[in-house]
Amino acid sequence: MKRFAFLFLGLGLALALTPAEKLKRALDRLRGPAHEAVYLVRVERPGSVKAYRLLVYTDGERAHLRVLEPRSEAGQAFLSLGEDLYLYDPRLGRTLRLPPTGRAEHFLGSDLTYQDLMGRDLEALFQVEEEGGALVLTPRPRAPTPYGRVEVYLEGELPVRLVYYDQRGQAVREVVVARYAPLDGAILPRLLEVKDLLRPGYRTRVEVLEAKAQAVSERCFNPLYLERGC
Repeated sequence: MKRFAFLFLGLGLALALTPAEKLKRALDRLRGPAHEAVYLVRVERPGSVKAYRLLVYTDGERAHLRVLEPRSEAGQAFLSLGEDLYLYDPRLGRTLRLPPTGRAEHFLGSDLTYQDLMGRDLEALFQVEEEGGALVLTPRPRAPTPYGRVEVYLEGELPVRLVYYDQRGQAVREVVVARYAPLDGAILPRLLEVKDLLRPGYRTRVEVLEAKAQAVSERCFNPLYLERGC
């Protein structure tokens, strides 16, 4: 009897959340806990596939990503600090700060954008309502985003599908989280796919190969360490 009472209490608390609170919880699950991991990013195009191995450090809010493979692009690094995004290119030998207008550009030529790395853009740039079991996001006035609408579909508190629409209402991009797995008492997405809905055969698959939950050193989030690593 007590077990069912707790279940109903938890259901009541979930129903009492506002759409903005549900979105925050969903994005927290999508980002996962503080961890170090190796990600495999497969960029699929008609007739070709390019794979990247990335070393990722994140505290759930900020992220430091380094390219391990292919060797021709190893050493590139990216640092997401809230609204600020920094890039280190070993060919230039310097760190650059990406302007806000560049955050919609594609990451490593994939179907992921730099906005996807920012983490909080869906909360900061959009207002949210709940419609038919989905969270529906529309841009705030003068928000720097190319999207006119984003739909977030949940299973419990876990986001399983996000659909992005352009300003004319056409679906242009889809993100599907195919698998979650526990990580030290928390939940981490282990496999997701990003599809360009306007160009058949354009797809990016992101898989977590190995991960360990741990506190991340503050120097990982210092732009001065992008060149040498943390």
